[in-house]
Amino acid sequence: MMATMAVKKDGKPEDRMISGKLRGKAARGGAAHAVVRVDGTEYAWKRRHGGIGEGRSVQIESFSVSLSPERTRELVLDVTRAVPADWSPPNDKVIAQMLEQGIRSALEAGWNPESRGRAFRHEFAFGD
Repeated sequence: MMATMAVKKDGKPEDRMISGKLRGKAARGGAAHAVVRVDGTEYAWKRRHGGIGEGRSVQIESFSVSLSPERTRELVLDVTRAVPADWSPPNDKVIAQMLEQGIRSALEAGWNPESRGRAFRHEFAFGD
């Protein structure tokens, strides 16, 4: 008996098939989530994208945050901050501070991480 493999439109094999069933994103080995603790609660997060904005005066970072990835309501946290004269990419300590303040701000704005539904997008200005 020969096993069949799903094929995408471009002719490449589909890697999401196991025993004839599609695997979810988590099972496909996507990017690992880091964890940040805010007020006694652990949140899983990962960086979505980031860069320097117009005129190189504003840095924009976007993070995905949730209690349990792909199980609870996602927070898309868009963080802006002024670019200092001696700019360098934010280190782990700065990222943790951004996330902690941004999560608190999103909770105050109405994000309920235990609910389900589409992602809650929240813009947050971070000042060093």
